[in-house]
Amino acid sequence: MVRTLRPFIAASWYGHRDDRDIPDPIREVWRQKFKDRRAKNKQSNVDLAVLDSSGKLVHWFDGFRRIKPQGFRGGQKRESLGDYTVRELQIALLGIDLKEIREKKHPLVLPDLEKPGIRVFVQLLDDRMKAYRAPVVEAIALEKADWKPLEYPRKKRAVDASVLKKWLSQVYPPGVMERTSQQTKLVYQISKVEGALTFEPAGSNEETRFALLSGKIKLTDEGPGDFSYEGKLELVLTYGRTQSKMLSLKGVFDGIYPRYSRVQERVRKIPLRAAFESLPVVDEDPSRDNRKI
Repeated sequence: MVRTLRPFIAASWYGHRDDRDIPDPIREVWRQKFKDRRAKNKQSNVDLAVLDSSGKLVHWFDGFRRIKPQGFRGGQKRESLGDYTVRELQIALLGIDLKEIREKKHPLVLPDLEKPGIRVFVQLLDDRMKAYRAPVVEAIALEKADWKPLEYPRKKRAVDASVLKKWLSQVYPPGVMERTSQQTKLVYQISKVEGALTFEPAGSNEETRFALLSGKIKLTDEGPGDFSYEGKLELVLTYGRTQSKMLSLKGVFDGIYPRYSRVQERVRKIPLRAAFESLPVVDEDPSRDNRKI
């Protein structure tokens, strides 16, 4: 399927049929989709549309229709979602001139920053929706004040998780739509991070000192219902022999995301995991211990 998608530029739109700002191609897709309400196998809430370079609708299809056209012997056979999507895209390609399209290489790279920050990897381990397992990666730039709470702990001390909210707030499950504003069509952001973390020295070697930051955190979003989820945070930080500024940070979050199933009328507890790594930290004075990671 990836090979078939290469000529396309992928984009998405989320909304409802009564919205005022529906793009014209989507409006045309829905006009065709719902003109015959008795049509079967065309009623999922995901549609794929193919536009030409001028924005004209060339072809559209229901995102989750998994039934092949009827064969000579009658009956309909199931096919994989990937095979179905490829088949429909190949139909769309018949209406597009690809002669002038030159294939370019697009190497897969992680998001990066021009200034120090933290890269966050998030994955929802949902057995039913395998697409949610695809990791989402965010790179969060931090200012000098954001690093201050992470300076070397000469003795065990407590750290309020709220001071790390700028990057811990990126730990939310990708693809889950029920925590979405019906007005803005945007996912509710994490508005509150709570937890008492323990920050303590963890030994050293000839060049580096280590510290551990760990504890349970609770994340609450800005939507209604005071919705929240929890997990355990564990971070390893490194420092120079004489300086308190952090050299590097790596760690993990292991938690549970409670997702309510309207069909089964119960809450499913889905593992939510994240990993963190600091992006290069450069000290203003290169002669000091805290050089580029």
